Amino acid sequence: MNINHSIYAAGCGRKLKRFVLGALLCLSAGPVFAAPSAPSARPDAVQLELFFEPLDGEGWQLFFLADTVQRRLAAADLKVYPLVSKDKDGHFSAKRGEAELAEALRLAVLVKAYPRKLLSYLGARSMSPAADGWRDAAVFAGINPDELERRAAADGQAALAAAAARAAGAGVTGTILLVDGKPYEGSRRLMPLYEAVNSALPLTRRVPPPAGYKPRPKAPPPAFWVVLSSGAKKNDALVGAFDRYFEGIKPSVLDYDSAERAEKFPQLEFAPAYIIAATPDAKARLEKELQAGVFKEAGGYLVYEDRQGRGIYASRAAKENTLELFVMSECPFGVSAENAVLAAEKDGLLPPGLKLEIHFIGDAKKKDGGGWEFSSLHGEPEWRENARQLFISRRFPDKFKAYLLARNVDIKSPDWEKPAKAAGIDTAAVAAGSDEAAALLAEDFAKTSALGITSSPTFVLGGREVMMGLGELGKTPGFEKIPAPGQSGAGCNK
Repeated sequence: MNINHSIYAAGCGRKLKRFVLGALLCLSAGPVFAAPSAPSARPDAVQLELFFEPLDGEGWQLFFLADTVQRRLAAADLKVYPLVSKDKDGHFSAKRGEAELAEALRLAVLVKAYPRKLLSYLGARSMSPAADGWRDAAVFAGINPDELERRAAADGQAALAAAAARAAGAGVTGTILLVDGKPYEGSRRLMPLYEAVNSALPLTRRVPPPAGYKPRPKAPPPAFWVVLSSGAKKNDALVGAFDRYFEGIKPSVLDYDSAERAEKFPQLEFAPAYIIAATPDAKARLEKELQAGVFKEAGGYLVYEDRQGRGIYASRAAKENTLELFVMSECPFGVSAENAVLAAEKDGLLPPGLKLEIHFIGDAKKKDGGGWEFSSLHGEPEWRENARQLFISRRFPDKFKAYLLARNVDIKSPDWEKPAKAAGIDTAAVAAGSDEAAALLAEDFAKTSALGITSSPTFVLGGREVMMGLGELGKTPGFEKIPAPGQSGAGCNK
């Protein structure tokens, strides 16, 4: 799987090992707000307001829930607003790059010019996830897509400014659903949201349950803990995904360095970790995920390691003042990360004396007759380049970085010898070292797999602190001056 461009899944730049959590959760910040929005002006109605990033899976999940609820409850009204960022110069940007910004601009125009058609557009857009699927969605909603495009070009910036002002006025900076101006904090399930909205209506406007209906008693959820590294915050969207398995589940949050964590989970290998008691019911509900190795079962617990953003390899030995960069050599995001780090090193923007190591993501299998069978996301040319770079870094360490910068100018080109010669490397020696290169690659792939790293680029600092993407590295003390990429969370996924 490479980069998912689905309109409601594109935010999932990081694959979660085929766990259904991955379908329900994307790499996104939890909702952040400073003040409640104004409540509905109608005393006999409930106002639902969804603020979301157009390529954020969590936001789309909330839209599907809220839209379904408002269709059932005539006195509920749903408004949807796009979220974007605005810099000091007044320029707008979106977390997931230009594609998300373009969709946010269209949504802002729809809010302003076609408010009654917005929900129809969004429903159709979810069914038309291609890059130009917005045109079909517009036609479905009764809008001429050419006219929408003209309006976006003429009025889009003003519409985005209005949307940003509305979010700022509500104190909203992240994906959130407001019910009469207050954040919805219940389960991310249909019936809990339905019941919350229905109960917020005046008695005379509420929809009664079906005649004779008696709700079944709900089984209590298993015990649930979230273990965080110091300074980290729990992923509320991920907690919400667990809630879809076990309604009403609430975590106890432990700091990895706490005595309570050390006593209860002494062998924990990675944090953040989301841990539930391995009850028979929990194991039955998560049977497929257990079989796929998504959860680790140990000591009466089921452990899910959240590797989407930042974390620590708690049991790994420290590597002082060392930055390990895990990439696929033909991944454009990995190439950008390599170039940015090397440029920062050249300009003296990295911690003094920092050692940089390049490692690779892929698979190696020993052949029955000897030798290795390799696989890499971008095919044979990529794993061969991976092996070549490992060999050069071993045999020509003082020339490796020069080769890497020259090679990255046109990484897809089969002519690796030109950049090698430009760096002063003996190309005949490289060609003759294919067996050694293969052994180095097999060893490197094994080390990467043992760490569970599947996304390019991934950084590990000091042997233990892991972060996904160049944007996360730039938040780390000592690395703040590395130029931020256009898509800070984007990557190629194994």
